[in-house]
Amino acid sequence: MTLAGSIHIDLYHSAGNVTGVQIASSRPDAVARVLIGKTPEQLLDTVPLLFTLCGNAQAYAALLACRAALGRAAAPEIDSARDMLVQLETLREHAWRILLDWPVFIGLAQDKQALAALLKFDALFKRHLFRRGEAFKLDSRLDIDAAQLTQLIDALEALIDVSIFNGRLADFQALTGEAQLHDWLRKNDALAAKLLNYLYSQNWAAVGQNDIACLPKLDAEALNRQMQREDLTTFTRTPRWQGRCFETTLLNRQWSQPLISEMRSHYGNGLSVRILARLLEVALIPSQLRRLLTQMQDQPVLPTISTANDGLGLAQVQAARGLLIHRLELRQGRVHDYRIIAPTEWNFHPEGVVSQGLKQLTAQSPNDLQRQAELYINAVDPCVQYALHLTDSRNEIK
Repeated sequence: MTLAGSIHIDLYHSAGNVTGVQIASSRPDAVARVLIGKTPEQLLDTVPLLFTLCGNAQAYAALLACRAALGRAAAPEIDSARDMLVQLETLREHAWRILLDWPVFIGLAQDKQALAALLKFDALFKRHLFRRGEAFKLDSRLDIDAAQLTQLIDALEALIDVSIFNGRLADFQALTGEAQLHDWLRKNDALAAKLLNYLYSQNWAAVGQNDIACLPKLDAEALNRQMQREDLTTFTRTPRWQGRCFETTLLNRQWSQPLISEMRSHYGNGLSVRILARLLEVALIPSQLRRLLTQMQDQPVLPTISTANDGLGLAQVQAARGLLIHRLELRQGRVHDYRIIAPTEWNFHPEGVVSQGLKQLTAQSPNDLQRQAELYINAVDPCVQYALHLTDSRNEIK
């Protein structure tokens, strides 16, 4: 079952310049209807069935919201294991774009075999982290096989090294500036290098650069107050923070990395910076998984108590495409209201980062304009299907 919906983007252009952008979403607000009346346990069984993408992040956010609403104790050690699953899922979602979408842009064959191999890791990690592989239940229990998990992380890293970096992963991780990047690109014919070389050859490195800022860290109490003040449906569909549109993408998380910081000084938040941020996040995730595994083994933390807020639970989880927010209200032990604000709602807001980025495009031909738009949309990355339609403003009836 899926409640995904889709996004329709109309791009108007004239003489190579974009003259207007309209973004409309058909993403339904049907989750509440599905979950109303369920107990927390039933909710946690249902949520994974509703989402075909980022299922681990959605299930984790639902669990955290339930736990907060019930006043259950937090369990940092178990949550570190859940963080591993979200990190693994993030890598898989990025690899989906890299291995299936990027080749199409530059006329290469898709690497479906490597992606199929990546898809198998989720079940294996769950099996070696949790009893019966049950990761997102109120009564989940750890059952860690550290040796197996270490082998899985090593295998995962080797797979992305070969399929994405052509054996030059370690060299990519060491990059701190554009001069080093150019040297890496000259010596490497990996898929990632070919796409970046294509962007440079087309002079498209700064495509989509705009002034929309990254979403700052949201204080939970302030967020809940704003959601209580505003109409929840409006906030869920077209969210703003303190009256402004923000973006929440993987670029937020890689913003301060040395390579990204230098590239931003030349290209802002343009296309090449977004491509590199995706590659950098993929490159760093195996190390993050090792850190979390060590943390679970060597640094056990005593649980802390979450206080219930009259049956209200609010959760924030960094999913592959950005910040995911779940808000839950329980009454008499059952769901009275449930809201989800996905990254797509921020990023594909009618006045948000995709809209503003597309308005900056300029090209010699409609075909180039469409290719730029597709590359930029892909780099920001909706979690649903989208339709892009270009219209020459000069042909419109006045």
